[in-house]
Amino acid sequence: MSVAFSDELKTGVKKKMIYSGFLSPGLFTTFGFGIGSVSLNQKTEKMIITHAGLGPMFLGGGVYFQKRFFKDSTRTGLFYTFDFGADVITVCAADPGGGGGDCSPLLVPNIAGGIGYSKAIGNNSYFRISLDLGIKALISNLNLSITF
Repeated sequence: MSVAFSDELKTGVKKKMIYSGFLSPGLFTTFGFGIGSVSLNQKTEKMIITHAGLGPMFLGGGVYFQKRFFKDSTRTGLFYTFDFGADVITVCAADPGGGGGDCSPLLVPNIAGGIGYSKAIGNNSYFRISLDLGIKALISNLNLSITF
């Protein structure tokens, strides 16, 4: 959390807190929640996001830092993201002999970049859709989120 809020300590100006809930549908469906702040010029957001998900042969979760970059202070339209964190996934394989399956935990880095679109749905509330690509449990995710 100190990374997300370090600028506040330097300037002494209290930043606006934001919260985000998201769903990433697909082969590995994940749900997540984030908390963060908006920069003083309103063009960037910094968030710490936790998430958990379930897929056909594995489950997992993790935490990552995300920074979103917007073209202007309305925080609508096209934006870019950068993610950095780690996930723990448990990969389970069925036993062909009919016995119990074998499950193994695995630590995976989460380093990704993405692009998205933000639409205002209320006063300081946004619906966002984004796509990211990187080194992580799944190479790419489609994310649907509400930020308020």
